[in-house]
Amino acid sequence: MDSQSIEFLQLFNGQVQYVVPRWQRRYRWGKSDIERLVDDLLTVASQDSEITHYGGTLLTFPESGPAGVVKSIRVVDGQQRLTTVSILLICIANKLGNTGHCGDWTSENIHDDLLTNPKKPLEKRFKLKLQDGDDDEYRQVLEGNPNGAGAVTQAWKISRQLVARNDVALLLKGLSRLKVVSIGVEHEDPQQIFESLNATGRPLTESEKMKNWLLMGLPDEEQQSLHDNYWLKIEQDLGAKYSTEPIDKFLRDFLRWQTGEVRGIDLTYEDLRRWAVRKGSANKRPALCHELARLAKIYGILTGSAGEHHNWRVERELCHLRAIGIDVHRPLTLRLLDDASSQWAKETFDEDELVKILSGIGSWITRLWLADKPTAGMNIAIAEIAHDRGPDAGDDFAEYWLNQIHRRRNTRVAVPNDDEVLNGIQTRKAYGSSATKSSFAVLYALAEQDHREETPSPDQLTIEHVMPQKLTDKWRIALGDNADEIHKRYVHCLSNLTLSGDHTNAEMGVTPFSQKKSVYERSAIGITRQLAEFDDWNERTLEQRSEDLAHRALKRWPWHEQDTAEVGKQHFTSGLRWRFESGPWRTEDAASQMVLNVAGALLSHDSSNVENLSGEAIIPNIHLASVYPPGSKVGSLTMRTIPGHKQFVMYPYMRDYPTSAERCREMGKRCNISIDVEVSETNEYQSFWKLLKEQTGGLPGQKDTWRGPSQWTTSFNSYGDCIGIYIGNPKLIWLYVRAGESQRSPERSERMKHYSWLIQNQMADQFLGDDIEKNSDKGWTITVQNNWIGDDEDSWPEVADWIKQQQERLQIIITLN
Repeated sequence: MDSQSIEFLQLFNGQVQYVVPRWQRRYRWGKSDIERLVDDLLTVASQDSEITHYGGTLLTFPESGPAGVVKSIRVVDGQQRLTTVSILLICIANKLGNTGHCGDWTSENIHDDLLTNPKKPLEKRFKLKLQDGDDDEYRQVLEGNPNGAGAVTQAWKISRQLVARNDVALLLKGLSRLKVVSIGVEHEDPQQIFESLNATGRPLTESEKMKNWLLMGLPDEEQQSLHDNYWLKIEQDLGAKYSTEPIDKFLRDFLRWQTGEVRGIDLTYEDLRRWAVRKGSANKRPALCHELARLAKIYGILTGSAGEHHNWRVERELCHLRAIGIDVHRPLTLRLLDDASSQWAKETFDEDELVKILSGIGSWITRLWLADKPTAGMNIAIAEIAHDRGPDAGDDFAEYWLNQIHRRRNTRVAVPNDDEVLNGIQTRKAYGSSATKSSFAVLYALAEQDHREETPSPDQLTIEHVMPQKLTDKWRIALGDNADEIHKRYVHCLSNLTLSGDHTNAEMGVTPFSQKKSVYERSAIGITRQLAEFDDWNERTLEQRSEDLAHRALKRWPWHEQDTAEVGKQHFTSGLRWRFESGPWRTEDAASQMVLNVAGALLSHDSSNVENLSGEAIIPNIHLASVYPPGSKVGSLTMRTIPGHKQFVMYPYMRDYPTSAERCREMGKRCNISIDVEVSETNEYQSFWKLLKEQTGGLPGQKDTWRGPSQWTTSFNSYGDCIGIYIGNPKLIWLYVRAGESQRSPERSERMKHYSWLIQNQMADQFLGDDIEKNSDKGWTITVQNNWIGDDEDSWPEVADWIKQQQERLQIIITLN
């Protein structure tokens, strides 16, 4: 094994070809990684001294061959840096052009000396050979014809922009000062060497890397002391005796709090080390070990691995957050528990305020789950809130932090309102996979709310379906003519679930409700005992219990928005708002949703308004869902369910905002109720939409008029598949593929899954959504996401370029697959 410190560019000297084996992962560096490398190069180049920049270790396995031929070198570790530097060199050569030069550097000698082996056969002509689709894209980039949707082409686009706006001389100077430790393995198995370098026969986890960095280089005695007094305590408090995963998560969440940024857990060590350097903690490792151990104890109380919190009311809120199984809140909760334990906190507020804010976080998390709202993007919001400077002396601790959640009211992770919670309880699947755990947490919390002293321990209970998962003949008779439809709709809804002990669950089984009632009457659990008050178990009963559970849930997890007049004033950015009579204003992101919500409000106000709003004509009227099922088409018009009244549908899509506003006013007139609607002439999103078209030429099929935050391109294939763009969120923007068919089908779902798989593989350099199964069923793919600040016009040009680039990549995926 030969190890040497070498200038990075010297790796390409001579007739060589670096080959990335097929078992390696594909190229995956994204914008932040490339920008960090370029920043490092510019920084080291700007130094007066001959300082060098250490770029890590390159582990290679040279293959034997006859003299005089291109030497093939397999890359065991280092492909990300080799590929990125090569792409930067391509962009620099392109910027120099055929006649330009920078000192001794020209486009020709960059290509001939560093990127290719001139006059060699095509298979050996390029000094870097990647795997599969990456190699095809790299060759296209090198030949000046990039046309892919993967990470290599995207890296070229990013690098081209960075090279265009920076000094080529500085970049080349930085590259010439870039060094690596090159380890060449000649006889041994390279993968075994790689694993032995990682010390354990497997890749080091993030926390293992962090532990090595904290202890490496210190005297043996000090290493032993830090390990025994701090690192072992971290392992114990986090329950990490047999797995390092709890420490990895702790370090990731600690870093999200400290930086306000969201990065993958596999980058935790790298980012944490950089953070320590910036904070001046890198040379104070004993103090850093002490701080991490102190916070790990608090994190262990948060997760339950280090015991209970000393305040039973705080512990009650933490118990629910653990039980529901949605852990994205932890960076913020860790910050709050740490703040509350400080001397400053003890002198300025009592723990009742901590209970209040933890209860608010519990309401946020639980309402999102009950309303069946996606939590994608919540990790970003949590990191930003946790990183906030915090309240000043004299501020109300709880109100300050609750206000940070209130400020997210117009984002997709806003706390759902009461109607959304009720609708979610009525419709969401609450059993199966992770939903079972969350349902249990909700039901147990409601049981505790009513009968704390008599509620059995949760480990003695299980979830019971009132109406069984498989219908029997007796149950079909009890449910009536639409038994199968009712069963399919409600069997896994929260209204059909309760808690029972193991013996009662087995005893009840699939017995009819009339027999189950006697078992429910004897239950020690209040919410289960109350089921015996119902005479029958049918559709009406299920809807009634949904409303009862919603009432209890809203009481257990309350949420009160700030002054509605202030909300309307500060957040009227969507361009639409309406109100019922002289009630509070409600803002809307989309005109179609406003039409649906107004119809729902009118029906809820007075059931006789059904007659006032009904009629034979499709567009102006509401209709029975039994005649026109939700999602079905009448000609080219797609019918939508009216919120809170799923027995009715309507066609809500009008020509533009003013037409939609007039339709809402007209519905109010038909019911003798005043519906006020205000339409803003322009808003920030509409202005951005205009800039997108002016700067990039627009997206395929982009309209000049603004029709709401959800926009779609023209279709790109025979199915009618198009690309959706959502730009109504002030913090997050995303794109996705939308199926052309409106009706669900296995074929549509499989096609969306296939697209999502391609997006995961070819666009891994981007921040991607998840939940492929759920999205595919709805006719969408996973999302491609990016942060932005909607009211920061200076950032718009860069965001517009990003949208155009991702649209082109998604279009390639649609058209070529």
